[in-house]
Amino acid sequence: MLVFKDFPNLKIGFSTQNFQKAVSLSVESLTQIIEYAAKEGFQFIELRDDVAGLSVSECKELAYIAKKNEIEIIYEIQKNPLDTGFFKVFEKSFENVMLLPGPGILRTVISKSEFDADTTKKGWNIEELLQLSVIADSCAVIAEGKNIKFIVENFNESFFGDSLSYFGLTDFFAHTSITGLQFDISNPFSKNARERSDPDKVVQYLSTMGDRWITSHLKAIYAMGGSMQPILTENPIPIEKVVSLMGQQNVCYAALELASANYLQQCFINHTSSINYLIEKNILYKVRYIFTISHLSLLP
Repeated sequence: MLVFKDFPNLKIGFSTQNFQKAVSLSVESLTQIIEYAAKEGFQFIELRDDVAGLSVSECKELAYIAKKNEIEIIYEIQKNPLDTGFFKVFEKSFENVMLLPGPGILRTVISKSEFDADTTKKGWNIEELLQLSVIADSCAVIAEGKNIKFIVENFNESFFGDSLSYFGLTDFFAHTSITGLQFDISNPFSKNARERSDPDKVVQYLSTMGDRWITSHLKAIYAMGGSMQPILTENPIPIEKVVSLMGQQNVCYAALELASANYLQQCFINHTSSINYLIEKNILYKVRYIFTISHLSLLP
């Protein structure tokens, strides 16, 4: 089992988007991924199903497999709330997430389509911000009624707004009350970011999130190029700092999000390299189970 050294309540997992180029989204391929996760000591996976294409029967099959392997599932769609097709995808994803074992978390991206047509756009205008906030919190209320947490991931929108010209992610959270955050540790600094952020200011803001911060994506970008990498390396905000902030605020789910490789075996190799990176930095360690007649021991 993989355990965070200073925060044993924190769980390590990965997103199935890491495998998107190598395998199709099917019960067969996801079964292999779930069994791999259990074998390697991960505690959960993020099942990325962009437009909620998995059927009820497929989700029931996957739930059985995940429970058998003691793997939790966070369900992810890739449809932003201001997209015209969002509500249909949300409705189907909500049906699916209730069938899956685990923490009961449904995640989507906070922005995309409203930025696609304008390369100069850095954030939302006031009408978009208010509409987005109402939609997100309305979904969060529906989800909360079924013990599901609805969360959004920071994407390419500016992390901080400019009060004179546009609004950013922090403004969204100031205008909502129960929608949660999946923090992507690299997106505020990537080449796709509408405005690259100051890492120190991001850290300062994260330290105030409390129970609004639910999960994190651990990934890496080239500091200058800003491109997503296939294995973990250094980040503008050190991973040690992110993990420490998570532990202090009881944020329990940290998922590897890596650039997808073309072949399944390379995906596995990239995961191993990333875990080794976390072990070498003394953030993570492996334990093995020793069964005796009377008790279970954990040895590093």
